[in-house]
Amino acid sequence: MGVLQRFERRLEGLVEGAFARAFGGVVQPVEVAAALQREAADKKAIVGQGRVLVPNAYVVELGSSDAERLREYDAELRKELADMVLEHAQEQGWSFVGPVTIAFEDIDDLATGVFRVRSSVVADATGAHRSPVVPAQAAFGGAPRLEMGGRPIPLTPPVFVLGRGADADLRLPDTGVSRRHAELHLQDGAVTLVDLSSTNGTTVNGQRLERVQLSDGDRIGIGTTVLVYRQGA
Repeated sequence: MGVLQRFERRLEGLVEGAFARAFGGVVQPVEVAAALQREAADKKAIVGQGRVLVPNAYVVELGSSDAERLREYDAELRKELADMVLEHAQEQGWSFVGPVTIAFEDIDDLATGVFRVRSSVVADATGAHRSPVVPAQAAFGGAPRLEMGGRPIPLTPPVFVLGRGADADLRLPDTGVSRRHAELHLQDGAVTLVDLSSTNGTTVNGQRLERVQLSDGDRIGIGTTVLVYRQGA
């Protein structure tokens, strides 16, 4: 039995099938589950020695009618969807940098029966994980990356955005971080950090800077978060 089939079977046993009735032939939970699987596959990144990193934070955008229809079952359904993503990732051998989260967002311009999924990599500042985590930095070889609490985060060219907003490549849930706080520009083997006129600024090795080419071991301060830049093995 596949992941989606097991997901459907679990839903059937919850609240006496209330999930299926709630969607009433409009947006179906299994369609959302399948879309989450596709989103993870589309955004996966190979980070060394065959290891694959996928997003861990997912947002399902729904029209007002569908959002209202599932509101009563929000927490239970989000948990089941998160568990499904974890289960699928484990079967595929994929990794995360933090716990898997699912959120629903009400979008006025979406018609009934239509939904969208977006995702991002969100670092877990607490160090708690419910999923496989990318292991030792040696697996990355010479690929440029950031480390947060010893956990490596691969950098995807040409521009990697750091910030608190949903469109950041690495989301840092910290009120001291701007929505689009800083960018890392990857070009010709070099990585340049650019502060995006953030409210609280960006530091490198304790010094506030607006633009600097990074060297291996540089410590980047954004809000209360410290990231270490790594270039070599």
